[in-house]
Amino acid sequence: MQQRTPTPRFTFLGLILLLAGFTALSVVGVPWWFGRAEVTLEAAAELLAADLQDVQNRAALRSERLEVRFDISGAGYEAVTATGSPLLSPVGAGAFKRRYGDNAVFRGVQVRRTSFQGSNAVAFGRMGECLWYGQIELAFKDQVRVISIADGSGTILISNPN
Repeated sequence: MQQRTPTPRFTFLGLILLLAGFTALSVVGVPWWFGRAEVTLEAAAELLAADLQDVQNRAALRSERLEVRFDISGAGYEAVTATGSPLLSPVGAGAFKRRYGDNAVFRGVQVRRTSFQGSNAVAFGRMGECLWYGQIELAFKDQVRVISIADGSGTILISNPN
């Protein structure tokens, strides 16, 4: 009679230890990764640019003037109609608002400065054209990103002045 060799298996204890290791790695790794200014600020700038493009596209699709208004405190922004009614968020329910302090990944990001012809908002016309062009300066720790919106075309560019 032949002896069977035991097949290797995961035990419940081994699985618990593996999960504990992944948890410990996540607890240390995630804050370290998102605590890096270039990662957090780049992600915030790309999200802002995508939100601006979304509002620009909606303005053309709905054939109405829409705005992205920035908080004077620098804490975030919201998308509204020309009359100030909130737009719906592209994901989930509720108003289209971003608050950097509400999201742990973006905590510490600030809208340092906006320059839209004397306003704290950028406006897109009925055909998606940019009515109030200018720049938004985002800051996190010692890093800065500038989002520029071109006159007329509304082309959105992200630059790193550092």
